[in-house]
Amino acid sequence: MPEPFALRERTDADHGFLQALYFSSREDLQQAMADPALLQQLMAMQRNAQEMGFRQHFPQARQWLLLQSGHPIGRMVVDASPAQLHLVDIAVLPEARRSGAATAALSALQAHALARGLPLSLSVSHTNQAARRLYAKLGFTTTSQDDMLARMVWHGDCT
Repeated sequence: MPEPFALRERTDADHGFLQALYFSSREDLQQAMADPALLQQLMAMQRNAQEMGFRQHFPQARQWLLLQSGHPIGRMVVDASPAQLHLVDIAVLPEARRSGAATAALSALQAHALARGLPLSLSVSHTNQAARRLYAKLGFTTTSQDDMLARMVWHGDCT
């Protein structure tokens, strides 16, 4: 990855950062609840449910921290199978968005997929227009969609 960005595998010591990252990504819950203690409890439950869902649906997935100048600013969850790479989730702290971090991480993942001759797939919420624009800019195309999600794939030169 280009400086100042880097990836490293998640460790148990990253729990606090990952909790803060999840909280920062849930503006919907922050706006819906006035009681800070209840909000913290609900978000912790939601994050635990997300992690359990990742482990259940993508038991082989690996989690990577996205670093900027050595400091964590995001997280990427990637599931690899013989047929494809699948971006399960990517999140970047609000203050690090639009810094090129997600583009750098996704470009590195695309290079990894291309080197292995695999497509790279992901799902994105219809409401996440910024992410959808980024994915389209990076060459992902929509393959299917439902009421909540668009499924997208990038083939590079491996089609």
